[in-house]
Amino acid sequence: MSRTLTVKSKGNSQTLASVGGRMAQQSSLLDRDRYCCSICLDLLCDPGTLACGHSYCLDCITYYWDNEKDIYSCPQCRHVFEPRPALVKNTVLADVMEDLKRTRLRDPPPDHCYAGPEDLGCDLCAGRKMKAIKTCLGCQASFCEEHLQSHYQVPGLKRHMLVEPTADLQDNICPLHDEVIRMFCCQDQQSICCVCAVGEHKGHYIISVEAERNKRQEDLGSHQKTTRTRIQKGWEDLKVLHHKIDAINQSADETLSDVDEAFAEMIRPLESQRLDIKEMIRTNQQAALSWLKDLHTDLEWEIVNMKRSEADLKHLSHIQSHVTFLQNYPQNVHLKEHNGLTTRDIPPMLVLENVTGAFAEMTDKLNKFIIDNISQISLALAQADDLPSPHPEPQTRADFLQYACEITFDPSTKTESLSLCEDNRRMTLSVPKQQETVGNCLSQEGLTGRKYWEVKWTGHYVSIAVGYKDSSWNRTGFGNDDKSWSLTICQIGTEFEHNRIITKIPGRRPSRLGVYLDYSAGTLCFYSISDTMTLLHEVQTRFTQPLHTGIWLYERPGVFAEFCYPLQL
Repeated sequence: MSRTLTVKSKGNSQTLASVGGRMAQQSSLLDRDRYCCSICLDLLCDPGTLACGHSYCLDCITYYWDNEKDIYSCPQCRHVFEPRPALVKNTVLADVMEDLKRTRLRDPPPDHCYAGPEDLGCDLCAGRKMKAIKTCLGCQASFCEEHLQSHYQVPGLKRHMLVEPTADLQDNICPLHDEVIRMFCCQDQQSICCVCAVGEHKGHYIISVEAERNKRQEDLGSHQKTTRTRIQKGWEDLKVLHHKIDAINQSADETLSDVDEAFAEMIRPLESQRLDIKEMIRTNQQAALSWLKDLHTDLEWEIVNMKRSEADLKHLSHIQSHVTFLQNYPQNVHLKEHNGLTTRDIPPMLVLENVTGAFAEMTDKLNKFIIDNISQISLALAQADDLPSPHPEPQTRADFLQYACEITFDPSTKTESLSLCEDNRRMTLSVPKQQETVGNCLSQEGLTGRKYWEVKWTGHYVSIAVGYKDSSWNRTGFGNDDKSWSLTICQIGTEFEHNRIITKIPGRRPSRLGVYLDYSAGTLCFYSISDTMTLLHEVQTRFTQPLHTGIWLYERPGVFAEFCYPLQL
């Protein structure tokens, strides 16, 4: 078919030949290895072609033959030339090499030069894009190293502003005039374009964005220096805190060890006395049992003798002959009288009620002694909470909820009219036969530090209090001494009571109460909880013992009060 085309049209034949030559040339240009010198393994420089057809750099083949010993051969095919041929430059091949240099034929760049998913690609690269190294604000495009060369060579492009690669080009464009932002208005503290400078910012003090950046860069350096100084100071403070933490842990461990040793010392004589008393009781037990066993043996022998006498008398009573009866009748028929056992016959050491009572009395005295002294220890530990808080005072309910705690009732403190449920968080009046009744109960937990809890209830009369466990809450009610603080909500209103002093609180009756305690600061606050928190009453004092909270209900059976937990916004 190519012959037919050649015969029919010489022009077409030349055109096809030209196209084919260009395609072949392009294919050859892409094959870099064809134009490498086999001696230096680089692209041919001043190429010369031998008679065998292989080409080399003139300098390379000359050096190669200069080191041969009178043998001049082709390094590839080993064809020997005799004599040494004169080498000349292959001008056609030299022109091809110049074309290669102009087309910048080189090895493909490594993979890391191409733009990845996280990189900004060159806007001019076709196909797989190279990484952009600069963004031109004038062209509004990003360029790789190769396509950026024109901005370094073309005079008109040299004036364009090049920045680090960025995809946020719109940040550098004025939204009003679609111009590049190059200026900064110091009066309005705003980046502007040249149109803004002669328009709405005309007459203002205007500098370049670069100058403003340099000025703020200096300020930034000062801030960075200050920040570094503060960071260093923070690290030093952290070291101090770490030393304090280690010291507290060590002190606590030593104190715990001392406590264990102290209790062991207190228990040791008690344990020794316990063993001695047990030994005494066992000794008395054995002596009493031995005495009773002897008494038991004597009593058994006495019974045997009496049975034998009874049998003899019975036999005698059945004798028919009067003479024989009189002859066998004993001279003394009086038996030994037996009056039975008396309490005097039982050894006194077997009556242990006095021992048990003595121990009960000793236990009561010991418990009172322990409670009196433990309260002093608790007070000393409570005073350890007298530290400045690193946290600010809570202002919103969200702040208070940071200190929310779970509180439960102590079943041992409830009155008979109450029943507990909901894991001992709810108390309910439960006396069905009475129209009205009263009930109260204290919390199980001792409260120190910062604590916040909330109470909800049904009915019209409830008293929520905070106080020491040894206050008179169970006898006269909450707030009737100097050891308890009580807020009472009833039908006629709300009132606060402490040490029998009553303070009326104006406003609507709350339906839910929040209580906040800051033990170390001596602060106790009562809040009405609805959509907002309203302070009802605040106490400022100094607490000397761990606190307990309590609730007093007075109304018909079925009403309840409950500690709310968990708390939510």
